Amino acid sequence: MSKLMPNLDQQSTKVLNLTVLQRIDPYVEEILMTAAHVTFYEFSIEQNRWSRKDVEGSLFVVKRNTQPRFQFIVMNRRSTGMDAEL
Repeated sequence: MSKLMPNLDQQSTKVLNLTVLQRIDPYVEEILMTAAHVTFYEFSIEQNRWSRKDVEGSLFVVKRNTQPRFQFIVMNRRSTGMDAEL
C-alpha cells in the first residue's frame, strides 16, 4: 500500500507555508526564499570544532510588515512541539 502524498503545485505550497508561518508570526507578509532542509551547527573556538545543534528543518526567508523587516525562520522538526527558530 502506498502512502498518500498531497499533490500541491508550487503556488499552493507557498500559500500553505505562508499560512503556517503567519500562525507563528502574524507580521509575516511574504516568503522571499526557502530551503527544504537546513541544520544548525555551532563552532567552538576553544575546541576548534563544529557541533550539531538541535535545530533542523525547512528554512524560510520572510518579509514582515514591522521591524525587523526581514527574518530567517526554521521550522524545527527536532523539537517536541510545533517550534520555529527565529
